[in-house]
Amino acid sequence: MRRAMACKLLAVLAALILAAGASAIAQTAPPPAKTAAMESAAAASAEPWSEEWIKQTKQPVEWFKWGADARLREVFTPNLLLDKEDRHFQRYRFRTWFTVSPIKDLDWNVRLVWEPRHFCQPSREAFTRDAAYIDEWTMNEAIFDQMNVEWRNILGMPLKVKVGRQDIIFGDGWLVLDGTPLDGSRTIFFDAVRGTLEAKDIQTTFDLVYICQKADSDYWLPPFCDKDFHNIEQDEQGVIAYVSNKSLDKTQIDGYFIYKHDEREIVFPDDYVAPWQQGSNADLYTFGTRVAGDIDENWKYRAEYAAQFGHKNGVDHCAQGFNSRLSYFFKDPLNNNLRVGYEYLSGDRPSTDTDEQFDPLWGRWPQFSELLAYTVALENRPGETTNLHRVGMGWSCNPAKPLELATDYHLLFRDQNSYHGRPYFEDSDCFRGQLLTAVLKYKFSEHISTHLWGEFFFPGDFYSDAYNETAAFLRYELIFTW
Repeated sequence: MRRAMACKLLAVLAALILAAGASAIAQTAPPPAKTAAMESAAAASAEPWSEEWIKQTKQPVEWFKWGADARLREVFTPNLLLDKEDRHFQRYRFRTWFTVSPIKDLDWNVRLVWEPRHFCQPSREAFTRDAAYIDEWTMNEAIFDQMNVEWRNILGMPLKVKVGRQDIIFGDGWLVLDGTPLDGSRTIFFDAVRGTLEAKDIQTTFDLVYICQKADSDYWLPPFCDKDFHNIEQDEQGVIAYVSNKSLDKTQIDGYFIYKHDEREIVFPDDYVAPWQQGSNADLYTFGTRVAGDIDENWKYRAEYAAQFGHKNGVDHCAQGFNSRLSYFFKDPLNNNLRVGYEYLSGDRPSTDTDEQFDPLWGRWPQFSELLAYTVALENRPGETTNLHRVGMGWSCNPAKPLELATDYHLLFRDQNSYHGRPYFEDSDCFRGQLLTAVLKYKFSEHISTHLWGEFFFPGDFYSDAYNETAAFLRYELIFTW
């Protein structure tokens, strides 16, 4: 029933777009002969495989443009979950997209993604909507991660509205970036309606967003070759009101309110997934502010604070978080950059009846570590980093123009002793450990790039003696972009 209704709505929307496009073409009626001749001459003059030729192939006509990319990854993760088990797998992500603009200021955006994963070691246990299964290939399905209509300059106002499946990122993505955390970086989409008003006179942007995410990935747009994979553990609805002001010199001040409603949809037996790793039932209200800017031509800073209230899994919820970074840019030929940061995410105190553990909302992605995005599943859910004090410092440079090197070192502590009695953890110690990350990126051309990524985690006394061996994350990536 829901699919039929969604298909009908899409059909009506497509008909309206085509009708509007036909009307606009009939009214404007440009001189087609001259335009076609000019375009044909330009296309003929471009050498095959030149940048001009590629640009013309990607937008053969004014109202249509398209593109594609392929991302190939090889990943090896020794002792990933501190369980002395090594993992080795490949991820092959292929995407293609197009934009149709039937009339001025109206776009229809579509993107299709396919990312099968092959596990060499060990065989992969994959969780579907109904059960779990063992297979060396997982997520071998194709899904639309973009399907939206965007209308700009509505009624002559600086207002735009985007309706449908889309990517949404606010600030540094600390709380809003990834609407589909369980499939990694295959997709990050939100099924949402977003309105943006730009008040240029006061240098302020106003955003209002309504989100409706479903645990069942085929609820709105069924995948091709559907493998019953789910992208989140619960159905989610939310409202985001976000205001960003740049009226102060070299300063941006943001303020926001986020409401998120979770309704547990998928429940697995305890021998598959522990209770704390399953979906939530929650109504959370988050108020926050973010400030970022330049102190001078060398120093840059950013800081963000958020407070949360509401109810989660049957108890009152009251939590807070803070994230910051201070950077110094040398402005030298090697583009050297030093940075230091501090992050605090409150943990739950077992002695109270209130849940004080900060909920990262839609910020469940590898914000400072690919490795720990997996490891935190021992405490909560994949990517759900919380109960944390983190002090980080790093250095970046460009040894050569197409080459970039970045290294970071983090000291990690827990905030509260929230996991008393669970496996893997000591009862009272607070030092999570040390994290060292390094990435080397190289850009062969505008269409080919690569990177080598390495992380090493040295567990502290927060973890029990049986689970304190060094863990690692090693990855090679090659990206082709058209």
